[in-house]
Amino acid sequence: MRQIGFDDVLLAMYGAAQDPGRWSEALTLAADHLGAIGGLLTRHTYAKGGDFIMVGRLDPELTGLYIERHADNGYARGIQWRPEGDPVLASSLWPHTEARRSALYAEILLPQGIEDHLMLNYGPWGGSNGSGGLAFCLDARAADAPGEALRRFTRLAPHFRQALDLAGALQASRAAERGLAAALDATPLAVMLLDSGGRLRHANLAGEALLRLSDGLRLLPEQGGPGRLATTLPAEARRLHQLIGRAVAAGLGGRMRVSRPSGEPGWPLLVTPLPMATEAAGRPVVAVLAGGPGTPPEAEVLRAAFDLTQAEARVLRCIATGIGVPGAAAALGLSAETVRSHLNRCFDATGARSQAALAALVARLPGISGPG
Repeated sequence: MRQIGFDDVLLAMYGAAQDPGRWSEALTLAADHLGAIGGLLTRHTYAKGGDFIMVGRLDPELTGLYIERHADNGYARGIQWRPEGDPVLASSLWPHTEARRSALYAEILLPQGIEDHLMLNYGPWGGSNGSGGLAFCLDARAADAPGEALRRFTRLAPHFRQALDLAGALQASRAAERGLAAALDATPLAVMLLDSGGRLRHANLAGEALLRLSDGLRLLPEQGGPGRLATTLPAEARRLHQLIGRAVAAGLGGRMRVSRPSGEPGWPLLVTPLPMATEAAGRPVVAVLAGGPGTPPEAEVLRAAFDLTQAEARVLRCIATGIGVPGAAAALGLSAETVRSHLNRCFDATGARSQAALAALVARLPGISGPG
C-alpha cells in the first residue's frame, strides 16, 4: 500500500472544500497519513437538525448511532470553549477513566477499537454555537505513542481550517446563486447570462426553453461550456455581439429583434450589463432578455419547453389564456373529454396541479411582445 504524503492530503482536503462529497476520501487519506483508524468531521449545534458528521473509514451504522445518542459527550463539551489552536489528545479533555465508563465508549468506541482521538477545534463552530471540528481515531498502539501523529496533524491543522473557511464561503456563495436562480425563474422573460465573450453561463427556465426551440436564437457549441449565444442571420449575429461588446466595455445596453426561420414574429432582445459584475474567471457580466409579457407563447414553444405533443401544447396555450376546458374545446374543435385528457398530460409534464398554476408557469415563458 502506497504511503500517503502531506501533499496527497492537501489536494484531497481542498478538493473536498469545493465538493462536499469528497470529504470521506479526504478524511480517509488524512487518517492514513496520521496512522489513524479513521477520521471524522463533525458539528454539534443547539439548533434542531443542525448536527452533522462526515466520516472516513468508520462504521456508518455506529456513526448514525453516535449522532442519535452520543453527540453530547465529554469530548465535545471539553473542546467547545477551548480557543482555536493546535490539535489535542481527546484524553486530555475527558480522562480515560471516565470515558471508559460511558455508553459512548461501550457502544461506539470499543466496537471499533478506538482508544483515543486527535481533535482539532474549528473556532466558528464553537462557543455559544455548539462545538465542531475534526477528529482522528487512534487504536491502542497509536494511543500509547501519539507523538508523530500529533506532529503531523499539527502541520495539517492550518490547512484544515483554511479548507473549512473555503467550504463555508463557497456554500454561502452557492446559496446566493440558488436564490438568484429562483428569482430569475420567476420572471416572465427569458434571461440568458453571458460572459464577456458571449458564452452562456446561466439561463432561467424560460431561457432554456427558448434555446431548445432553436428558432432564431441558438448556442454554438464550444469546448468546456454550453456554447456561445448566436443568431441564425449573420447580420443579426454581428449586431448581437456589438451590443454585448458595448455592454462589457462601456456599460451601455441596447435592443434588437431577432428573426425566426419559422416565420413567427421575431424575438425582441434587450442586452444589458449586469451591475457590479466582474469579468474574472468567466463570470457572467451581460444579461440578454428575450420576449416579454403579452400573449402566451406559441404552441411550438410550449411543446419544446415541456416535451408535449402538438395537440397537448395547443390545449396548454388555450388554458393559459384563462378560457377553461369548455372554451378550449370550442376554440380547438375538440370534445371536452379530449381537452381534459390532454390537460392531464400537461399536469404530469409540468408538475402543476391546477389550471391557475399552469397559466402562471406559461407566463414565465417568452411571449412575442416586448421591447424591440
